[in-house]
Amino acid sequence: MTLTMPSPTKDKNSGIFYLRVRVPANLTRLTGKAEVTKSLRTREPAEAKERFAVEYAKLQKRWASLRARPEPLPLKNIVALSGRVYFRLMETLELEPGEPEIWQRLLSLSEQAEAVEDGLEKWYGEAANEVLAEEGIAIDTASRTRLLREIHKAWTQAANQQMKRAEGDFAPDQQANRFPKWEPTGAPQKATQGPTLTSLFERWKKDHLSNGKAPATVDDFAQKKDALVAYLGHEEVAKIKPKDIADWCDYLRDEKGLKPKTIGPKYLAAIKAILRLGRSKFLIEVDPSEGVSVKVPKPVAARSKGFTDDEANRILQRANEALNEDTRATRKNKLACRWIPWICAYTGARAGEIAQLRQHDLKTTGAIQWLLITPDAGSVKAGRYRTVPLHPHLLEIGLVDFVKSAGSGYLFHDGGKTPEDAFRLSQNARDKVGDWVRNKVGISDPRIQPSHAWRHRFKTQARNADVDVAYQNAICGHASGNVGDDYGDYPVETLYREICKIPRIKLD
Repeated sequence: MTLTMPSPTKDKNSGIFYLRVRVPANLTRLTGKAEVTKSLRTREPAEAKERFAVEYAKLQKRWASLRARPEPLPLKNIVALSGRVYFRLMETLELEPGEPEIWQRLLSLSEQAEAVEDGLEKWYGEAANEVLAEEGIAIDTASRTRLLREIHKAWTQAANQQMKRAEGDFAPDQQANRFPKWEPTGAPQKATQGPTLTSLFERWKKDHLSNGKAPATVDDFAQKKDALVAYLGHEEVAKIKPKDIADWCDYLRDEKGLKPKTIGPKYLAAIKAILRLGRSKFLIEVDPSEGVSVKVPKPVAARSKGFTDDEANRILQRANEALNEDTRATRKNKLACRWIPWICAYTGARAGEIAQLRQHDLKTTGAIQWLLITPDAGSVKAGRYRTVPLHPHLLEIGLVDFVKSAGSGYLFHDGGKTPEDAFRLSQNARDKVGDWVRNKVGISDPRIQPSHAWRHRFKTQARNADVDVAYQNAICGHASGNVGDDYGDYPVETLYREICKIPRIKLD
């Protein structure tokens, strides 16, 4: 008799392939169902076969865990399994953690669950079943109790990190490396063959920092590298195929809900940079990311990327009142909302560059007051300083008086203890202003960026005022693409002459 192997089933109406498999008779009581059905999210037969194989293998592991004889599990493996709960929660809410109050409430509920009988089982039992099923194992009662406790610790750790994110602190969790890698009980430790993604990342990091590049990029690339490792389940570069990386990009889109403009220019670009360096240093012979791409659809331009006159007026009018707002915001945050929009409106600078200004970055040449935007203060794109004269209107509304009276140090935050702290706090100040524009002023159009829109508006105003493109680029810090523009300087007197052409903003 010939046994028929399971294969994808095509839906007649939609054309989408599905996994449809009958549950073994001895497991129907445990699963509560006679058949498992899951969409494979493709109409391509070849792709459906590959996805079916992956899902069917997962299903077999789940069934194996139901059949398995319960056995003790060592603590190291228990902590490794709990780490999956941690990393999944961190990845799921990576871009939008929600409000701090939600996490405070959830943490309070989880503490209550720990205090009552069977509370951890009710709270984390499903998560425990999931990670056990992934490995096709069953554990004894004592091990399950330990697993539930460790999952509780892992979930609490992740929840505390998400609360920090909700408050604007996206710094990496320094304790995330406490979770060991999963090693099946009794399995021999395998020596890693050749370079790993982590070893190549460390080499890339060394070159990146030694070239004076932004430290923030290191944390960003580390997160992208870790996301790929978590997806692959290993980090041996020799085992990574181009299709693995292509499938990962699909996974980020289909399962994580990320947009192509995030996957390609950020996730895939980070991995390509790390592997490309490894190839250039002859640490690897083949770059598995070569040829992998993500098509980013051209955005529909339904409106200008800059603020309209009405939007600009509403923001600046509200900025004039920011210090008197009855909110829980700190005075530094209120000062950021008071001044950053005005400075961006008249300079076209990036909001993050203004958020990291220090008192001594205000300079004077003759009668001209100007700002020094420099990498010494934090992150500046392309790593180049520039001089930005202040429009006379900024002096009239009291900007220079504010800066001179602010005291030494950063204008919009306390600077922290390290350069990394200062960078993070500058980004937080920038983001607070963006949130304020969205939630307090009410500029909610998702087609514009609440801070970057000033940059687009400034360029429009400069063009209308016949400011030469070379001067626009020098003021905004845009690269011209012309090698000749790297020769010579733009004197502050010349830039001041040009910036004075920008019309004075008149509020209604």
